[in-house]
Amino acid sequence: KSFSTPMEIQEFLNKEQVDLLLNGAIECASKLEASPKIAVSVIGLFGENSLVFSTGGNPAEICKKVIELAKAGGVTKISGAAIYKEQAESYPMPCGMNRMVLAEQGLFPVFLMRSKHNYVVKSTSSLLPGDFGKKEAPVYAPKADNLEELVKAAHYWLRIDHHPIFRKEMESLIVNDDFKTLKAIMCKRIDFGTAGLRGKMSAGYTNMNYVVVQQTAQGLAKYLLEIFGKEACEKRGVIIGFDARYHSQGFANVSAAILKKKGIKVLLMEDICVTPMVPFGIVKWGCVAGIMVTASHNPKQDNGYKLYWDNGAQIISPVDAGIRKNIALSLDIEDYSDFYDYSTNKIKFESEPIREKTIAAYIETLQKKVIFNDAALNAKSKPITYTAMHGVGHHLINRVFSELKLPQKVDVQEQIVPDPEFPTVVYPNPEEGEGALNLAIKTAEANGSTFIIANDPDADRMALAEKQPEGNWKIFTGDEIGHFLARFMLQTYTGDVSKAAMVASTVSSKMIGGMAQKKGFKFVETLTGFKWISNKVMDLENDVDKTGVNYKVLFSYEEAIGYSIADIVRDKDGVCASVVMSQLYAQLCEKGMTVSQYLNEVYKEFGYYLTKNKYFLCYEPEKMRKIFNEMRKMGEDGKYPKKCGEFGIKDVRDLTTGYDSRTPDNKPVLPVSASSEMITWFFENGGNCTLRGSGTEPKLKFYIEYHDETREKTQEILNRMHKAIVDTFLQPEKYGLIPPLAQVFRIVWPLMSQKK
Repeated sequence: KSFSTPMEIQEFLNKEQVDLLLNGAIECASKLEASPKIAVSVIGLFGENSLVFSTGGNPAEICKKVIELAKAGGVTKISGAAIYKEQAESYPMPCGMNRMVLAEQGLFPVFLMRSKHNYVVKSTSSLLPGDFGKKEAPVYAPKADNLEELVKAAHYWLRIDHHPIFRKEMESLIVNDDFKTLKAIMCKRIDFGTAGLRGKMSAGYTNMNYVVVQQTAQGLAKYLLEIFGKEACEKRGVIIGFDARYHSQGFANVSAAILKKKGIKVLLMEDICVTPMVPFGIVKWGCVAGIMVTASHNPKQDNGYKLYWDNGAQIISPVDAGIRKNIALSLDIEDYSDFYDYSTNKIKFESEPIREKTIAAYIETLQKKVIFNDAALNAKSKPITYTAMHGVGHHLINRVFSELKLPQKVDVQEQIVPDPEFPTVVYPNPEEGEGALNLAIKTAEANGSTFIIANDPDADRMALAEKQPEGNWKIFTGDEIGHFLARFMLQTYTGDVSKAAMVASTVSSKMIGGMAQKKGFKFVETLTGFKWISNKVMDLENDVDKTGVNYKVLFSYEEAIGYSIADIVRDKDGVCASVVMSQLYAQLCEKGMTVSQYLNEVYKEFGYYLTKNKYFLCYEPEKMRKIFNEMRKMGEDGKYPKKCGEFGIKDVRDLTTGYDSRTPDNKPVLPVSASSEMITWFFENGGNCTLRGSGTEPKLKFYIEYHDETREKTQEILNRMHKAIVDTFLQPEKYGLIPPLAQVFRIVWPLMSQKK
């Protein structure tokens, strides 16, 4: 019988067979006259092409014996048997074998160990799951060129990882000597991006798993106690929410247990919740911080960990740097078994019920601040089709629409129940367009509905679509939605316009800036991501810049279908945006207008600001850096180029290198980050294009905008700019960039559906 993994051996052999194997190994070793000091050794041939040995002594001697006999017998597969006794527990690799020496000879061993407790198959792991003893110096950041250190780091991972799925992944990598993957997942660490930590659920420090989550929670707890003090942390606490993805509740529970043990009050949502409930709850209940476990609209294999500060906004500098520093000081995972059940991933303490209280307070706030229509007007509206995209939005949207007497709603039945598999969509992102909204369109057609509202899986974003007179469906871009929501919020505002403000990310349309110039309110741009937008909103409200005005921020948005209304939530909020949008729709229905017609009214008043926002997939960070670095040297003098195809370039802003040709000192007003690529080109025709690497996905994104007096002229020039930018700057064929998923799915998904 041959085995490819230790697990197969464990499944095949019972206790008696293990005894026979071990005792036979010892007997064979004695016949080979192995040194008593080595107390080990090489056993002999076992089957056609494998070697069995028992070890426990000098690694160099053992390796030498194994290699000699293996070569003599033409052996390439080795099975190791170790008697795992009390005195051997301090060994980092119980079999005493130097796997690297064997691997260099083309020999790939698996090990069978007998512990003092039971029989267990491990790939050189010295401890059982849940054993937090300190029996080996930890290795957290191995050097990529040091294979022995890399393997030790992998072994140590097995000591501190309690979850069987991720342990099995790591064991498989060790057994199969997959050094390439080990280097990729062990030598670097997942870091905070535009939406916290986010990545694939898999073993290793670059991914999302229980080890990374525990280390992050330990670092967060340490920093909270340092900044706020023990008394404030005990009194105010941390609110924790989670979505319906795989492991989300487990990640939330282990985080709660860690904070609880550290003496920090925990407000843990009892069930799944939408992301906006966490930042809302922080402000409402006066918490020192918040955690939301979600990967939002990412593919099903991903998960994430969003951190919010006591102001209700996502963390930015210097808080992120402080937490990062404390995570690095908190990598040794403590035993939390008094507060957390490692076998079930459930907490062992009572947490104050908070979910229902938070939802009730949120709905009450919506009623006070963003209800503009009376119930009679909403009742006359045409039905709105709604989809939660297999996420967590349906329960709250249902309550909100019912309790606030909003327009009639038709649900996409197949997508109501939260499902981490996202079975009816290829990619659970309503931003992807028709491919993600096929079922919503089908439901709308069947129910006589001409308007669709879609939330992404954690309900912090909102997408819209409307049936056109020709019978086709228009899916509004994030900027188009931003345009008419901005105008609607301005129309509903009855205060002093000069003391009103709006905020948008720098990759979003410049139309609100034009609107601000014409109407007299203040407009401010920020870096990409609502962590920057929300903090800027609070700066305006609190007059941080000492202008003498405490601005009333009516609306803020980013083009990636993220919207925030007033000061209800310090983050993007797809639920509140849906509430406001449903009322705008009801008003338009009463006037006999469509949303598309309303958008055209906005363009007629402020000009045609049209955008084309696209992306290419780029899975190699080095390739991404190369593309941007070559872009910077495309000019004749090896500097920034002056032309892109037929279009002259007037200015450039590089937020990676810290250069802006428009300012007197050539330094950007917006923050600079050398770790993320972002360049904006300002063209002589008044158009602009920003290219950047995504902070949450392997995408190279680009955002093009041009505005003019007529739609036809604007669209024609925008299309030419798009072609020039792709051909000149991106060169997808040269760099091997992968086309957008939406383009691929548009071809493949209908075929897959037909096959099913």
